[in-house]
Amino acid sequence: MLVVNPLKDFVLQFSGLDEGIHSFEFLVDDKFFEQFELSEISEGKVKVGLQLDKQTTMMVLDFDIKGSITCVCDRCLEEYPENISGQEQIIVKFSDDKSEESDEIKVISPSEHQIDLSQDIFEFITLMLPLKKLHPLDKKGKSTCDPEIIKILENLSVQNNIDPRWDELKKISLKN
Repeated sequence: MLVVNPLKDFVLQFSGLDEGIHSFEFLVDDKFFEQFELSEISEGKVKVGLQLDKQTTMMVLDFDIKGSITCVCDRCLEEYPENISGQEQIIVKFSDDKSEESDEIKVISPSEHQIDLSQDIFEFITLMLPLKKLHPLDKKGKSTCDPEIIKILENLSVQNNIDPRWDELKKISLKN
């Protein structure tokens, strides 16, 4: 049985490239996101442009990321499309000394001839997601969440009785 690795397209072969600027394009889709366990993203279509500046002792990788991810709304739990876009940069140094490595700087051996960018691209996309995922508002400023769920949530919030102990604690804090 032939096993196809959907992430193989994100391994960049740089050994045959001349010094200078080179452009690449990657398409991130559902098969890409399936490869990452515990990913909160399962669906999406994202275009990743890469401009690689290859130099003697390092490479500068500039990423331009644009696309749409399917998110689950934190309020109504329905899916909705979330547009993402942004720029990121990684500097890759050729060295055997790993002490310079950080989030922005990768250190690889001078004998390496390729670099796997799949994890970096996944992290960039994940970090572009909003902290609070909510359906966008319509033209009138109203939520586009599922109206039935919103009604249920409103009814539940009205029905909740406040514990009287909180009122007593508020009185104490107001005295100070």
